[in-house]
Amino acid sequence: MENIKKIIYIGIKANSAEQGPPLGTVLGNIGVNAIKFAKDFNEYTIDLPIFYKLNVTIYILRNNNYSFTAAIPSTGWLLSLLKKTDVNGGYFFYFSDLIKLAKLKFPKLPLKTSIKIILGSVKSCNNSQIYFYK
Repeated sequence: MENIKKIIYIGIKANSAEQGPPLGTVLGNIGVNAIKFAKDFNEYTIDLPIFYKLNVTIYILRNNNYSFTAAIPSTGWLLSLLKKTDVNGGYFFYFSDLIKLAKLKFPKLPLKTSIKIILGSVKSCNNSQIYFYK
């Protein structure tokens, strides 16, 4: 922590960082190469949908280099994006979407374990069903 000059907390949409304002202004005033940061961030988030807004923590080091971490949105928020409304007013989810979500949220866990966690979250949604499609 002694090598860190400044910490910046900012929300950035996946694969959408730009070197212009406001991000470029903030980083440029500190002496960080905003063009390089935007390129690095966009490469890091290239596999995520563009509408995912990530909470990003940027660590500015004394030599004006940087590192960053990005928090993936909560499972509940992601489920709210995936849910579909059925004719009876309830919600349903496609199982294939839940598998993708499990891989995104828990990449280091076995799929069997991570899908159980996601299914538990779905079951906590009121009036929800899961449809199985190939």
